[in-house]
Amino acid sequence: MPIFEQPGAHSSLSGLPESRHMRFFTLSDAAGLYAAAALAEHPDALELHLSVLRYGPATVRALRADVEELKALARRLGKTRILGLRVEPGLEIDPRWPKFTRLFGFTNQRVVQAAELSLE
Repeated sequence: MPIFEQPGAHSSLSGLPESRHMRFFTLSDAAGLYAAAALAEHPDALELHLSVLRYGPATVRALRADVEELKALARRLGKTRILGLRVEPGLEIDPRWPKFTRLFGFTNQRVVQAAELSLE
C-alpha cells in the first residue's frame, strides 16, 4: 500500500503544531486515500499521529500492511518503539481508540490531554 510523503499536513492533522521535525504522509489503497499521518523522530521512538479518513475491512487490511512498513522504517532508524498519538478536538475521549490500536499490535494505551494558549 503506498505511503507518500507530503510537503505539509493533511487538514485532518491541523491540530498538530508546526515542527521542522515532523514529516507528513498520506496512505492510500486501491480505493484511494484512506489516512493521513505525521511522523517525528525521538532518540528511541518514532512518534506517529494517524488520522483515518475512511473505515471498513479494506482500510484495516491496507493499514495492517502500512503499519508493517512503518515498523520496518522505525527499525532502520534504530528505534525500539512506535508511539501512536491522536489529536482529538474537544474534551471527549474516543472509547474506540484502545480497541483500534490493539488491532495493529499497540499496547500500553494512555490518555494524554493538552490545552492550547494562543499568544496572538
